Amino acid sequence: MAELIVPTIIDVLADVLVKQLGEKVNLVMGVEEEVSNISSKLATIEKVLHDAERRRLKDRSVGIWLEKLEDITYQMDDVLDEWNFKIHKAKNARTQPTLRNKVRSFIPSLRSYLKQLPVRSDIAQKIKKINGQLELTLKEADQFKFISTGGIPDSQDFKRIMTTSIIDESEVYGRAADKDALRNQVLSESSSQGRDGVQVISVVGAGGSGKTTLAQLLFNDDRVRVKNHFELTKWVCVSDPFDERRIARATLESPGKSSPDSSELEPLLQQLKETFSGKRFLLVLDDVWTKEDSKWKPFQYSLKDGAPGSVILVTTRSLEVAAAVGTTHTHHMALLSDSDCWLIMQRIAFGGRSEEWSKKKESIGQKIAEKCKGLPLAAKTLGSLLRFKDTVQQWQDVLDSEIWQLKEATMDLFPHFYLSYNELSPEQKSCFSYCAVFPKDHVINVENLIRLWIAQGYVRPRRRGRALGTGGP
Repeated sequence: MAELIVPTIIDVLADVLVKQLGEKVNLVMGVEEEVSNISSKLATIEKVLHDAERRRLKDRSVGIWLEKLEDITYQMDDVLDEWNFKIHKAKNARTQPTLRNKVRSFIPSLRSYLKQLPVRSDIAQKIKKINGQLELTLKEADQFKFISTGGIPDSQDFKRIMTTSIIDESEVYGRAADKDALRNQVLSESSSQGRDGVQVISVVGAGGSGKTTLAQLLFNDDRVRVKNHFELTKWVCVSDPFDERRIARATLESPGKSSPDSSELEPLLQQLKETFSGKRFLLVLDDVWTKEDSKWKPFQYSLKDGAPGSVILVTTRSLEVAAAVGTTHTHHMALLSDSDCWLIMQRIAFGGRSEEWSKKKESIGQKIAEKCKGLPLAAKTLGSLLRFKDTVQQWQDVLDSEIWQLKEATMDLFPHFYLSYNELSPEQKSCFSYCAVFPKDHVINVENLIRLWIAQGYVRPRRRGRALGTGGP
């Protein structure tokens, strides 16, 4: 994971040089310029790593470039370990001199001096070689036109799907309890006339768990939409990035009225304030990602004068986002049962097929449904895949295969989960990815896993005023 190890190498490089000077151990002389060049190159590369990691799965050449970079950083890590060990060894030899060493301190030993030369030369040569490799890697990066940290993602990123409030409830299975619980919470908050301020309810769950579907069910529920309950109901797909102007315009839009054309945020927020002030409203903000107060607060402040009982419903994958938007109640998405996953799958897979044809596949299909792990998106995707499998053997092949390696499945499933993965810090990505070393269905001992993360350098103590790792598991 280059995103994690590159900044680590930069830190350790500086530490080793300082340590060598501080301990007055001259093991590797004349490499200050080489080390400085390596640090400079790594700092330049560090700025584009987020974009490179984002693109590696869709662009094989980017993946190869990152693999080369990772190989170089692992070589540098080995050299630094060796260098640190030699410094430590030399320091111990100096602080615990024997009588023979005391004599040698007065009469410099040519043999001792010559013995250190290979060490100095070996480490210096390795550093020089790595510097040359990094030079080539940096030149190769030019062809990819990476975006530096803080840039705007390009079209190669996985696209987030823009959602709407429209839904066919006949195609939804296993969400009756979730719908009742969420509706009761919304109506309870809305009926609390004495409660101050607009209430924020967050629906939190993994990608593909059905958060948007649940919000759609609620939004279209007759008991929620009745005129004497909410004067205004609005649905806005927020997604990422959190574009304040687009969100404000979408919130103000209504059928038969043109979208506000202001390019400035201030008049849009003022119009929001005027439109929602004194009215009891239900505003659904679907697929929220931002944790930044500076983006969320102005929007929230423009809605705070809604009438008592107003509710903002947020769907998000992150509890941190739920906290950032000031959630007053959190609804955690439940996983579907295997039988509900099978109902979703068979509706799609058996569409237009004869009863006799369907019965032959049913027992296999129920076993495939178990692979969905309670995620409705997985059930829909696998149902679409099975729809074009005509024979029992083809269904059996799907059951026996590694589902995640099927191109048809990964095209729909993987982007949804990759979006959540891409939001993790480099340290968290490394911790998550490391779990792939365990066999499928292996029971992982948490304490052992954390020790392994520490041994790999993914979890490290805080120092110099900032976290050099996750600071914890």
